[in-house]
Amino acid sequence: MKRKKNNLHLTITDRREIENLLNEGKTITKISNIIFKDRSNISREIQKHFYIYFPSSFNNKWYCLNASSCNRRYFGCEKECSSFVPDICNELEKSPHVCNGCDKFKKCKKLKYLYKADIAHQQYLCDLKKSRSHTHYNEIELSILNNDFTNLVLQNCSIYHSLMVINQRGFNFKKSSIYRQIKEGRLQLKLSNLPRYTPSNVSKEKDKSYKRNIEGHTYEDYIEYVKNNQQAIISQMDTVEGIKDLNAPVLLTFEIVQCKFLLAFIIEQQKIENVILKLKELEENIGNELWNKISEIILTDNGKEFYNYEKFQNAFNTSNIYYCHPYSSFEKGSIENSHELIRRVIPKGVSLKPYTQHDINILINNINSLYRESLDGKCPFDLIKDIIPLDILKKMGYHSIEAEKVNLTPNLLGKKNIENITKYLDKIAIKKAHINL
Repeated sequence: MKRKKNNLHLTITDRREIENLLNEGKTITKISNIIFKDRSNISREIQKHFYIYFPSSFNNKWYCLNASSCNRRYFGCEKECSSFVPDICNELEKSPHVCNGCDKFKKCKKLKYLYKADIAHQQYLCDLKKSRSHTHYNEIELSILNNDFTNLVLQNCSIYHSLMVINQRGFNFKKSSIYRQIKEGRLQLKLSNLPRYTPSNVSKEKDKSYKRNIEGHTYEDYIEYVKNNQQAIISQMDTVEGIKDLNAPVLLTFEIVQCKFLLAFIIEQQKIENVILKLKELEENIGNELWNKISEIILTDNGKEFYNYEKFQNAFNTSNIYYCHPYSSFEKGSIENSHELIRRVIPKGVSLKPYTQHDINILINNINSLYRESLDGKCPFDLIKDIIPLDILKKMGYHSIEAEKVNLTPNLLGKKNIENITKYLDKIAIKKAHINL
């Protein structure tokens, strides 16, 4: 049996069906069973959106109960008179409280209540727009949003994580409503405070074909392998650059997509030898069995540090490495999103030389402690324990951070980081990167 849908907005199609069934003389209960909506919803809809139909006064008695004692009667006076008391049919006291489907409709000279779908839908749209044009928060909620919530967003740069923290106090703020209130300027938090608020640029079409023969390692091969090995763990690998310098250090990033858990390591140069050396070190730390488990499928890009897949396969013969199409970083969107979180603390164009692996671990711990909507409100640390034991991660310097202490601003790495940013970026570049110093 089909289940009735409650608490869902009625569409214009639903309203037209209600109108047709009312015209046929159906009761609210029968309408409810036909369109699979709760009868209380239908009853409220009719009572809220019926309209009053004034019968013509031509060759007709006055349909005001005060007409016999009134000396100010004129055509259309019922629409302006404050003493107007309509002569209403007793049948309107019964369900469905409208005149649709009444046998006496044409002959009746009394005031009529009618339900018309198109009029009802227009009233609904106006009410909806009106209800969303202002905040519905009380003083306490507004204070929480403009103070605690705003401070959390400026600290961890995540609307979703901040809402999770605030809602744990017993509130029920919705992400979509918050974004709308911010956009309309009804909260102290501004669009310019949000890290992803950038004007979209229309880019030219680029050649996304592979420039070398990598048969068996293309993105199409990756899709096919995942389809045939659905239980396998998928990982993505990339590097985060500092300044453009062949001898400058970079971050090697490795993410387990299933739980969005990110690992990051400083490597001295952006070369495949350095990548292999660091991954061998990771294999040694977590053990060969766990490494084989998380490296069965590795998706990366066509950067020079990953270009030679043969060297990689020789070093890790149980791993399968695949390459995205050129200019298609969205194909490994999970790790790219994690890079955005890194850039909130260490922006693009800043040298990575001042940072130690301990600094990077602090940053990664905060990223992995951030609540994710894609993980049903959990953080990567909540899920990684099913893949890698927490004691192994602890030995490597990874541990969770308390939700309210998660910080993804440059202040996380202290004065050293602030000085490094101001050394390489001017005020305009800092503002463009949405960095709050």
